[in-house]
Amino acid sequence: MDKGVKKKDIALKFDIPPNSLSTIIKNRDKLQNYDSSNSHSKRLKTCVYEDVDEAVLKWIHTMRDKNVPISGLIVIEKALQFAKALGYDQFLGSNGWFRKI
Repeated sequence: MDKGVKKKDIALKFDIPPNSLSTIIKNRDKLQNYDSSNSHSKRLKTCVYEDVDEAVLKWIHTMRDKNVPISGLIVIEKALQFAKALGYDQFLGSNGWFRKI
């Protein structure tokens, strides 16, 4: 950390709470030596229908801004409409897809 730079200013720069910055500094050695290949977390899968996900997310935000109630079934139906419009005939809108968005 640079001398003369306040922790508060660094936290603002990275848009994190000051106490999170303190925790990061305190655990600096552990974080620098972290071996992600040894992690037991699930592997992230790449998104096949990224443009469908983005369209659905924008639609959800629009509906929420208008205070329109939406359910999971409505979201899946809208995703199927977006997928069809984008040319993804194989898109199923499964529960697995829905849980990932």
